[in-house]
Amino acid sequence: MIRFITAVVLSAMLATTASAGVGWPGADYDPDIPTLEEVVGHAPGERLTHSADAQRYLRALAEAAPDRTRLVEYARSWQGRPLTYLLIATPERIAALDDIRADIQRLAHPRDLDDAAARRLIDRLPAVVWLAYGVHGNEVSSTDAALHTAYHLLASRDDDVAEMLEQTLVAIDPDQNPDGRERFVHHYIQTEGIVPASSAIAAERRERWPNSRSNHYLFDMNRDWLGQTQPESQGRAATFREFYPLIHADVHEMGTDTSYYFPPPAEPFNPHITQGQLDRLELVGRNIGRHFDRFGFEYFTREIFDALYPGYGDSWPAFHGAVGMTFEMASARGLAGQRQDGSIVTYADGVQQHFVASIATVEAAALNRRELLESFYEYRRSAVRGEHGGPREYLLPPGRDPEAAREFAGRLLDHGIEVRRTTSATRACGVDLPAGSFLISSRQGAGRLVRTLLDDDSPIAEAFLAEQERRRARGLRAELYDVLGWALPRLYNLTVTPCDRAVGGDARPLSPDEDFELRLPDSAEVAWLVPWGSRASGRFLAGAMRDGLVVRGAVRPMTLEGRAYERGTLVIRVADHPDVEPSDLHARVVSLARASRAEVVPADSSWTTAGTSFGSNNVPKLHPPRIALAWDTPTRSLSAGHTRFMLERQVGYPVEPVRVAHLGEPDLDRFDVLILPDGGNYAAILGSGGVERIRAWVHRGGTVVGLAGATDFLASAPASLLPAQRERAIDTPAAENVDTGPVAGLRIEDDEDLAAATAAADADPDWIPGVVMRGHPDPDHWLTVGLADELNFMVDGRRVYRPLRQNEGVNAVTFAAADSLVVSGHLWEQNREQWAFKPAVMVSEHGAGVVVAFTTDPNFRGLMDGLNTLFLNAILRAPAHTGRLR
Repeated sequence: MIRFITAVVLSAMLATTASAGVGWPGADYDPDIPTLEEVVGHAPGERLTHSADAQRYLRALAEAAPDRTRLVEYARSWQGRPLTYLLIATPERIAALDDIRADIQRLAHPRDLDDAAARRLIDRLPAVVWLAYGVHGNEVSSTDAALHTAYHLLASRDDDVAEMLEQTLVAIDPDQNPDGRERFVHHYIQTEGIVPASSAIAAERRERWPNSRSNHYLFDMNRDWLGQTQPESQGRAATFREFYPLIHADVHEMGTDTSYYFPPPAEPFNPHITQGQLDRLELVGRNIGRHFDRFGFEYFTREIFDALYPGYGDSWPAFHGAVGMTFEMASARGLAGQRQDGSIVTYADGVQQHFVASIATVEAAALNRRELLESFYEYRRSAVRGEHGGPREYLLPPGRDPEAAREFAGRLLDHGIEVRRTTSATRACGVDLPAGSFLISSRQGAGRLVRTLLDDDSPIAEAFLAEQERRRARGLRAELYDVLGWALPRLYNLTVTPCDRAVGGDARPLSPDEDFELRLPDSAEVAWLVPWGSRASGRFLAGAMRDGLVVRGAVRPMTLEGRAYERGTLVIRVADHPDVEPSDLHARVVSLARASRAEVVPADSSWTTAGTSFGSNNVPKLHPPRIALAWDTPTRSLSAGHTRFMLERQVGYPVEPVRVAHLGEPDLDRFDVLILPDGGNYAAILGSGGVERIRAWVHRGGTVVGLAGATDFLASAPASLLPAQRERAIDTPAAENVDTGPVAGLRIEDDEDLAAATAAADADPDWIPGVVMRGHPDPDHWLTVGLADELNFMVDGRRVYRPLRQNEGVNAVTFAAADSLVVSGHLWEQNREQWAFKPAVMVSEHGAGVVVAFTTDPNFRGLMDGLNTLFLNAILRAPAHTGRLR
């Protein structure tokens, strides 16, 4: 028996730590270049490498070959870990790096570049290849592959590697998400045994909530290229704009029961990815396939991973002219994972296959250097010439929220998009453009990205949509990988007007470090007023509450000293601060105005000539609430993280994450607001006692805010805090009660009869993969103060609720009519009919407390800036309308 166990242990160890299989057959390596084992203590694929050890090894490589490398730190994670890339090239190119960067900028911005000058640049420029690994922290094999790729390129004395480096400049970013990676490595070390566990239910392969895919704020950073909300993404985008790589490969892992994926991608394609780029994708993919065939690796292409959404690490670079690529390897999720067919995939397998794909990519770039450079130049030049079509200009006046317009313009600069700012008033395409308006031309090198981000829609091929309709009719899920709509101005709730002609008048390029004029408030005899409805005013309120100021919030409009103030205006009365010297109070208000960039207006009288008055019950005090955010299972970690990020980082108000299992404890009474993120079965985790404690807490005056899936918990037993009901799909037959005996015969004469006979009973509405929908706020409810007449929501999933009746609560925001519902993306006709006029946000009183339920997540990916005011109303204002803090 002992001999048998020993044999099993040895075979498992050999199967799972086959680091000897990592490498290039027959490679001749320079012993002066240190190996991973020499620096860190284990060979590639043998152990999971800590993020800090990966950085230590890069430094060792850079020190061993200083003339052929440049190690650059480009960002720090939220937890303070460095993010770096290692440039590898010939000594001559490293010495001339500044000149190369300058030449790349000239080629990328070809407005004043003639073809002869472009040819000279193409003759001398290297093909920049960017290899980025580990954006998802639990896709761990990619980082070790990055380290071995760097070692191979620096240590190999073979002619083929030397020839590659003669034609390329290679950048290796080994660990795009160090916080997530360390979360996984720590988890693995805590659970590992004497041999790797390979079963699907092994503890070392099954992470606890929130898992390690995301960063500190639980963002999926392979979706953050669009929003660029996280420091890791911001640093990567800035670095990309320095070098404009011709190939950008993003290296991942996927499910254990797969093989290896590399491009070409699946349909649908974004319409602004050109045929030339698709051809280059196939060119690189064929070269990888050639090497994989040589090594005997299984792989697939053209399935699962599409090229539609512009927020991935392969798609966003493509809209700058790069060949953007995703690599996906079957994941061991540790050192070994067993597939359903009994085969074992190892960590070393992942390291080796990613390594081979990386070298094959560099080789493809070297072999096709000129073609890649010419394709990049043509992509950018054709955009300058307007060959991509569409509006010539996009017009963005300051509008009702100038600070949001400024932040949006700055975000476009972060995307590498040129923005101009008017210096005098003008008018174009029926739009008044006061001085300080923003103009975005689509006739620039990044013109296709301009259209992708600013157009309401990125059309999907009709043939593809027809196939999805066919699948839908058969009850099959649509072949769509991510969201279908993302029009960036709409997510800010800004109006950007397309214009088919050049705009006259004076305008100058907007600079990233431009300081916008901010008028700081004068002293006031009676009060300061802050118009509500912008994220800047939200930051002001959050800051004022943290600073201990007494703030009131008007529920109704007022007119004061000749100016009309809309619902929601904040009022800071001097008389409410009897213990503060007026000069000190003024200084604190000025400091908050400067930090938040909110408009603050001094008032020397409280006499209003219309509307409500300062002393009315319609201007209640807004007490600073203590906020609990449900954390841990069963919340969706992304929703929990996005919500925390929005409050803490975008607004500046603290929240306390509380594990769901602990919400039933007496300390819940210390909180005024409870946020339940999108999630699953809250009742099962809370238990009957926890549910009852939340019910009693709300009844005594607490505010509970439910997002997306949490609304199901609030609306159903045993919580029953919201009198709302989910709808099944319209025109869906009800389930029949049938016994086990024979049933009456059914005549089926054609396909239509067959479809009716096989239609699912009591079916949910069709799944919506992510579409931007229009909503309309109730103009009479306190929750909607400061809001525009229209709001835009990102809707995914299939939750649709019937509207509340007047005796049940208020439908504070409802979706628009079917013919005006969709703002961006594709929605099936049946969905349009069903979602029309249904609630987006519901409010219901429960005893002295209140329940606010969002049917979709208002903090989706940190992108929904236009919903910030609505969400803050639910968090910072709702307690003033309960019996708890009033």
